[in-house]
Amino acid sequence: MNDAVACFSDNFTYDDGQYLGSIKDKGELEKSFKRNANILPSTSKIVIDNIAVCSESGNIGTQWRVVKKDGETVPFTRGCSFYTIDKDSGLIKTGVKVSEMLVKPPKLFSDTLVSSASSFMGNSEQSSSVSRESGNEDDEEEKLEDSIIETYFQAWNKRDMEAALDCFVDDCLYETEDPVFVDKFRGKDALRSHLVKNAASLPSSCSIILDDLAIDSKCCGVKWHLEVGGIPIPNLRGCSMYTLDEESGLLKTGYDVTESPVKLPGLAQEILTTPFKALFSKSS
Repeated sequence: MNDAVACFSDNFTYDDGQYLGSIKDKGELEKSFKRNANILPSTSKIVIDNIAVCSESGNIGTQWRVVKKDGETVPFTRGCSFYTIDKDSGLIKTGVKVSEMLVKPPKLFSDTLVSSASSFMGNSEQSSSVSRESGNEDDEEEKLEDSIIETYFQAWNKRDMEAALDCFVDDCLYETEDPVFVDKFRGKDALRSHLVKNAASLPSSCSIILDDLAIDSKCCGVKWHLEVGGIPIPNLRGCSMYTLDEESGLLKTGYDVTESPVKLPGLAQEILTTPFKALFSKSS
């Protein structure tokens, strides 16, 4: 783990979305990495499925999973990470890791929550939606300068789901890992249904704030958090990875991962080593 820790600058911050607090000490970071390694099969390794490296900022977004020696994915070990780079040293300045949840909500829970939230908030979605023709010409010119991923999130925040869908290819694939929705959506019709349900489960004043981006010609990595009325919501930060269609430049796939709503102290890894090992050794 020394080599992994050596990739971080002296003044770094590292957050693991499953555990409390930030790590700012290299000794503690090494301990955390070792605890994570100890609960996984000894021959396992991390495979990066998608990576976005921004040539301007140096930011890096990754989508990854842990695989066994035979190439089989270890259960509950997929996720996304986002890194910012210190320009002077070229080392990691900040790192955020979010993993899929060990306990996933059933679809009935999601549907019930959306129905209840919609009834409580009434017509909030309708009142907060913005027509795609609204705004002046200057606003339209500014939008042309935005990346496709920024355009998508702007549309979502306005609850203009048709504009959001315009950012995707027809045969898109979208996957979510959050406290409410854990599912895959193939095609625009399925994605439209998800986006509408997702918006209906949140107050109209809720927005997704993009904290940082990593964009290259093939992928977009995003670090984000949710706010309601300008106030950040605790334990609702996350990272996402999107792949781009080479011909159209539209979004081809999306993968959202939210930090755990209930966080454990880092030392809990040592206490739970045996049950974690049993869990991660199951067949996927």
